[in-house]
Amino acid sequence: MGSDRSSHQLSNRSAVNIRTGSRLQVISMSEPDRQNQFTREPIKKFALWAVLFTTVVVGTYSLRPWDARRNMAEYSFLSGDPVRGGSLFAGLGCNACHSLFGIGADVASDLAKAPPSSWSPVRAVADMWSHGPEMWEKMKDAQLGFPHISEQDMVDLLAYLYLIRYLDQPGDPTKGGVLFATKHCADCHTLSGTGKGIGPNLSHLNEDTPIMWAQLMWNHGQSMEALIAQERIEWPLFQGSEMTDLLAYLQSSTSGKRKESELFPADPIRGKVLFKERGCHSCHSINADGGKTGPELGASQRSAPSITQFAGLMWNHSPQMYATMKEHDIPRPKFAGREMADLISYLYVVRYMEPPGESESGKTVFRDKHCAECHGADGHGGSSGPNLARRPDGYHAPQMAYTVWTHGPQMYRKMQEKSIPWPTLTERELRDLMTFLSSL
Repeated sequence: MGSDRSSHQLSNRSAVNIRTGSRLQVISMSEPDRQNQFTREPIKKFALWAVLFTTVVVGTYSLRPWDARRNMAEYSFLSGDPVRGGSLFAGLGCNACHSLFGIGADVASDLAKAPPSSWSPVRAVADMWSHGPEMWEKMKDAQLGFPHISEQDMVDLLAYLYLIRYLDQPGDPTKGGVLFATKHCADCHTLSGTGKGIGPNLSHLNEDTPIMWAQLMWNHGQSMEALIAQERIEWPLFQGSEMTDLLAYLQSSTSGKRKESELFPADPIRGKVLFKERGCHSCHSINADGGKTGPELGASQRSAPSITQFAGLMWNHSPQMYATMKEHDIPRPKFAGREMADLISYLYVVRYMEPPGESESGKTVFRDKHCAECHGADGHGGSSGPNLARRPDGYHAPQMAYTVWTHGPQMYRKMQEKSIPWPTLTERELRDLMTFLSSL
């Protein structure tokens, strides 16, 4: 796949400054001089305080969009900077235990290997949580220490791990080749020197990574619909992992440049704007806000699609959506550059692609995993654990990853002292637990 090429590209970039500092020049003034200055010039003193007050007020309001951007970005791993995440991966010593594509230490799992079919960001965090004690013991034996990271650091690390393995279901190129023929793709497209050539030649396809593929499929849906009708071919539908298999086949058969790394960091704030600007809200609602013609895309209990499956869903419903748009005089939008990445990042934030769990089940997980023994029966704090109801924006996968990395070793020691077993969590249990904690 093209993912190894992307990761190699990232790992060979120049080092990124993780933290920068600024130097403030301090001008000292004796107390008598300071008093004389303001006594002699009361107007200047008033003007100075007026400027300071105005600066604070204007600054407070002007910073609000950035705060909102930062808070929303914390919820979506697509909002991270993978280049910085790659530097963190090495700088924090992750490569002392984990290899990538078989290169590096083999103490722990290879983080670039194809994930299981049910892999998701929440699954990654659940695995991280469950294997925490083993990881910390190995770090202790290797005298690596426990470097401090911020929540943004964790988002950037998750973005990097997305890029090297795409956080997507591994496809089967062999099955994809069969689909390329049976779904009549070969009736229009040329690939590896064969095909009719009515449609674009896919041999040098650049858009064969999940987000770029979703954007390409949507942008060309209308023209492909006309071409398919012209050739009297039934509109092909992709179910289950079929679109993933097709993409895997294209990835193994094309020589184009992988462009997924150019999409980061994605901007969920911009994605929210695009959701309205491009008319998505005319048919789709987010938590009951928007149109009712199409499916609700806010928080739900349904199984989350992978990004490639998302492209498949858009493709399957393209004729129906286009017909509805024409009926309501809505122009069919197109996406360019990072726009599809921004939109998908927003859909992660509103939980379409990271659906919430069940609060009651999460309460059971909280009890059965012995969380209540430290954090109190209601999660509002106990004798040896903090109040977990203090996050106004709730709990999300990147934040939980940050928590287990930052506070996990200390939690583990306390649990050992109390002879409490370390809780292992499945993806489902972690979803339910986060939903319960967010309800406190």
